[in-house]
Amino acid sequence: MMRSREYDYDDKKTVTPPATGDGFDFRTFRHILRIEGLIPFTGCAILIGFAAALWEVGFSGADWRLFGIAVVAVLLVHIDAHIWNDIMDLEVDRREKSRETKRDRPLVYGWATVGDYRKMSAIITVLVVILTAYLTMQRILIPLLFIMGFFFDYGYNHPRIALGHQPYTEWYIFPWLVVGVTVTIVYAATGIFSLLAFILSLLHGLTVTCFAVSMMRRDVHSDRLGGKKTSSVVSPEIPHATVYGIVTLLVSVLMFYPLVSILGSTEFAYLLILTTAVIAAINTVCGARIDHLCTRALYSVYPDFESKANTVMLQQVGASMVHAVAITVIVLTSGGIV
Repeated sequence: MMRSREYDYDDKKTVTPPATGDGFDFRTFRHILRIEGLIPFTGCAILIGFAAALWEVGFSGADWRLFGIAVVAVLLVHIDAHIWNDIMDLEVDRREKSRETKRDRPLVYGWATVGDYRKMSAIITVLVVILTAYLTMQRILIPLLFIMGFFFDYGYNHPRIALGHQPYTEWYIFPWLVVGVTVTIVYAATGIFSLLAFILSLLHGLTVTCFAVSMMRRDVHSDRLGGKKTSSVVSPEIPHATVYGIVTLLVSVLMFYPLVSILGSTEFAYLLILTTAVIAAINTVCGARIDHLCTRALYSVYPDFESKANTVMLQQVGASMVHAVAITVIVLTSGGIV
């Protein structure tokens, strides 16, 4: 029978409940930025979008002013998602071993209040609406793309919807976040809905989501105690991180012929698919290690589980960022851009 266990909150930081009037700690901004999530997802999606825009129309054919505005807007939407995620997961975060996972929790530590967070979100939302309105004057379909972006933002993170507390978001939200960002900025720069941007961003979206699935495996205990029902909580016996890596590997192979058709070069497409397959294989091996650690922690007392799983997960983050850089370099060189 599976053993359930409660956490002994073992964080060395002083935990103070958030309360109005305590003041605002500027360390909160560093946490909200959360570059360990911002760069692999949105940052890498922007990099891929840059390469796709160059491949589609060349440097002189793209509107880099609109590209820059779109980049700022999508980054703001992602940061807003971090804000609402902290609000949604407040009770879960009280139970998480922050020392082991090396994550600060401003609302738990009393660095800021929910009210502070809501004010920051309101400011960000107003800025995104203004930027979207400006982009719409040049690219009429931009509002549809940003509506999709806010669906990812509020749908996953807002406490009233809280899809992030439900299973299977690794399939219908995370990879499509990367696709949405890349397609949006390429459309802003070129006025084209690029099929190349769609496929490359889907491959990276699946690749980088491998680490998100591993994160869910790492957080399974605190998520269960906090009432979340992620895939790992609902079906802890399934090796989710391993399965996701294998699916990523299979999808990358299936994208070979579509890429050959788009690029007009078998060698070009082969390099892109080979790169994705190698990184997917690395993420699968790392995911299998995390699944093993998770299974051991489920059936025994394993106090070092979160720390060890976090170390392996960070290796997946690094591999995913290498993937984005590698396919960007391949597009720029094999595509004859540089």
